[in-house]
Amino acid sequence: MIKENFLHFIWKLQYFNKENLQTTQGEKIHIFFPGTLNKDAGPDFSNARVKIGDVEWAGNIEVHINSSEWHLHNHHHDGAYNNVILHVTWKDDDPVRRDDDSLIPTLELHSRVSESLILKYSSIVNASEEIPCSAHLEKISSIHKISMMEKVLVERLHSRSHFILDLYRKTNNDWQETAYQLLAKNFGFKLNADPFLRLAQNVPLKILLKHRQNPSQLEAILFGQAGLLEENSKEQYVKNLYREYSFLAQKFSLSQNQLSKSEWKFLRIRPANFPTIRIAEFVCLISLHSNFFTSILEFSSVKQVKECLSEIEVSSYWKEHYTFGNKSTLIKNKGLGEDSIENIIINSIAPFLFVYGKERKENEYVFRAMHLLENISPEKNKIISLWKKSGMDIDNALQSQGAIELYNSYCLKKNCLSCEIGASILKERKESVV
Repeated sequence: MIKENFLHFIWKLQYFNKENLQTTQGEKIHIFFPGTLNKDAGPDFSNARVKIGDVEWAGNIEVHINSSEWHLHNHHHDGAYNNVILHVTWKDDDPVRRDDDSLIPTLELHSRVSESLILKYSSIVNASEEIPCSAHLEKISSIHKISMMEKVLVERLHSRSHFILDLYRKTNNDWQETAYQLLAKNFGFKLNADPFLRLAQNVPLKILLKHRQNPSQLEAILFGQAGLLEENSKEQYVKNLYREYSFLAQKFSLSQNQLSKSEWKFLRIRPANFPTIRIAEFVCLISLHSNFFTSILEFSSVKQVKECLSEIEVSSYWKEHYTFGNKSTLIKNKGLGEDSIENIIINSIAPFLFVYGKERKENEYVFRAMHLLENISPEKNKIISLWKKSGMDIDNALQSQGAIELYNSYCLKKNCLSCEIGASILKERKESVV
């Protein structure tokens, strides 16, 4: 079944036979410029230039499968459509008129688009594979693949920019506090990202920095505010933390925004990723590198980041526990492993540098963000496995981030006609323009 976005595609690229081109009323048509696709309200293409009969026209183009959709979409009640100079349809089943009763010229395309192009389009959008074009990928040039990957990577970074800029506004335009909250969210990784972010928002960085010389006080503040300390614990370590938190919570008016233990997820998580361990690691980061949130702007290599974050080590209690009160005999070294550090670069440091550079119009930070992603390993997940199975080369995080965005925003939505890879597949069967 032909869809309207397919008509947009063939009109934009003029993928139809133009021999003896004429309106359904029999007037000759010559197309100088098909117009610019309009993604906002109003006619589909703007600023088009065509000659119909002996008259040259400049204005808008509206595209429909059937011309009767003009009335179904209530265009006849919208004055913005009075300057449509050509109605492009698959079939003209109901000629339409402007408010002044003048007939809008109509171009019918169903007999002018090659069957091979329609079949190729149908094979992609109706494909059962998770990546619709997987059967064609090997035939696509590297230029098209790389170009699309770069485009969607920027789209992904821009999409993340909205979240980071929202944090920035909520922190009264404080970049250091923004970086702190963003990194805290990352320390929660996927399942505990939201409560970790709320924890950071409820405990401003400036409070923690006042106690950076005393890791026990940092643990008391963060574990207490997270709602993970039990008042009646039998362990002296926990009793000390609880007493310290009670004092500091009153001093800084923290109790009213305290999280509850039920907000944190422990099930189906490896013990090394328990929120208790991640909070202990976050405490170490603040204690060892109190200027880390400003140092982000100085990182120019992956090596620098790894050297900084690899120093993180939990306190003695957490070298023997994964949760409060439960001593473990199967303890592994606790600290940020290479995968976790690279995850932080991908999801916090690089996006932060990108946003900071864009907001301040300092491209050095944007380039640095790209450089960091280009020099670490690609993520390992289902989406990346699908792309590799389809023959796509993914050698670094710059490419894997693009591949994830391409899959989520284009493949899942079958938005193949807006994808340079999908469009290039159809270009192989482009009809000659007469």
